[in-house]
Amino acid sequence: ILGLRSVSVVDDVCKQIGVKATDIDLNDPFVYRSLQDLETPHGLFQIEADTNYRVCQKVKPKNLEELSAVLALGRPGALGFVKQYSDYANHNVYEPIHPLFDEILKSTGGVALYQEQLMQMAHKIGFTLDEAEILRRIVGKKKVKEVRQWKKKIREKVDENRLSSEWTGIKGSVDVGDVLWKVLEDSANYSFNKSHSICYAALAAITTYLKFTHPKEFFLSLLKMTKHEPDPLAEINKVQTELSLFGIKLLPPHITKSQMDFTIEGENIRYGLTSIKGISDKTIEKLNDFRAEFSNKFEVFQAASEAKVGIGV
Repeated sequence: ILGLRSVSVVDDVCKQIGVKATDIDLNDPFVYRSLQDLETPHGLFQIEADTNYRVCQKVKPKNLEELSAVLALGRPGALGFVKQYSDYANHNVYEPIHPLFDEILKSTGGVALYQEQLMQMAHKIGFTLDEAEILRRIVGKKKVKEVRQWKKKIREKVDENRLSSEWTGIKGSVDVGDVLWKVLEDSANYSFNKSHSICYAALAAITTYLKFTHPKEFFLSLLKMTKHEPDPLAEINKVQTELSLFGIKLLPPHITKSQMDFTIEGENIRYGLTSIKGISDKTIEKLNDFRAEFSNKFEVFQAASEAKVGIGV
């Protein structure tokens, strides 16, 4: 449901330009170059949200994995790790939390960003995959009270497998059980499902590619979708704000040049008649009776009179 508008836009744009969404390369460097200094986020799946947009500006994703991390970080709780992740992504600064978990956490800069990583960490100290999956479900559903019950289980598993020896890191001496417990406690507030996040990132990458390779068609689709929004005019204004940055004009409604919906006209986009505030279904019916090609103003007024369309329309 969250991606319904974006999926519809992608489908419409692809039909306009004659390509399949599945043919778009999610690893195309162009996609990530477009995100480096992004100033026009409207219409980009998930990225257009203010929080995710700010995270994107800091992380500057260079591939699908980093774009996935942007979307996983842009939520309460996880926002506290944006600097740590961006330092890793942009400057390769990495602070290990414990050698036992390095292989699992290195790809996300030491942040246990995904539920799958938490499962791997639990399995690493001796829990079965079934137990790790139970833990993932508890975290995924944010059952904080049930998470607390695992503190004793972690301690028992660490002792059972003789993993309690301390390791001295950048932040001082730490015990592997304490490390996992802290990650588990934090994860209950922010951890995200990676398979979910990668799917989000894939749709974000596709919308980015389409927007910056075919902006006219992309904006046209966004404008056609505004009729389904709670406040269509506000959405139209958001699009219009960005259009000028792409050298595209939103041409005003025209009694003969406008179609019922928004249309491409040359290098610009013509306003659709049905999106004019105050136009009723009855008026649309009259307009359909009236619309034709006219060679002069007299013919326009004569046809309007016959269709009972007021000149003010």
